[in-house]
Amino acid sequence: MKGAPIVSAVVVLNASFEPLGVVPLRRAMAYLVRERASIVEAVPGQTFKSASAEFPVPRVVQFREMVRVPYKYMVQPWTRSGVIERDRGLGCAYCGRTGAMTIDHIMPRSRVKGNPNTWTNTISSCLRCNNIKAARTPEEARMPLRYEPRIVTSRDTLLLAIASTGADMVSLGLA
Repeated sequence: MKGAPIVSAVVVLNASFEPLGVVPLRRAMAYLVRERASIVEAVPGQTFKSASAEFPVPRVVQFREMVRVPYKYMVQPWTRSGVIERDRGLGCAYCGRTGAMTIDHIMPRSRVKGNPNTWTNTISSCLRCNNIKAARTPEEARMPLRYEPRIVTSRDTLLLAIASTGADMVSLGLA
């Protein structure tokens, strides 16, 4: 191996270029050695040497044959950190301020029958706006939402994982 690899995760695509997931570099190299996959995008100037071959360090690999995926993109379970991650870069839902965010319930928890913690009822807001709004709806508090909350699916988390590998999202058709 020339130089230390700068990737620790590799994007895996189906034969149809559909993103399947992100795997450790070691598993991606196993796909290549067994000739189950080919390299779509490599890290420039980085190579692995084996006894019989030399491989570029992959950033994106594609399976040679279609892999059946028995599921479609499902709704992810709600988490506080998931809401913050979903709304990252958008700022406070009421004033647009960035920085430390809290979770605000659009319909106050006291008025919701059942679970108030859903993707469409929670949004990121700054502490100041969250305290001003208190236990009122945005309409009652005269604080309109700057953006609407959305449901997070496994596709969203997959795209975040792919983006974190440094792969070119535009060339993969994902941007």
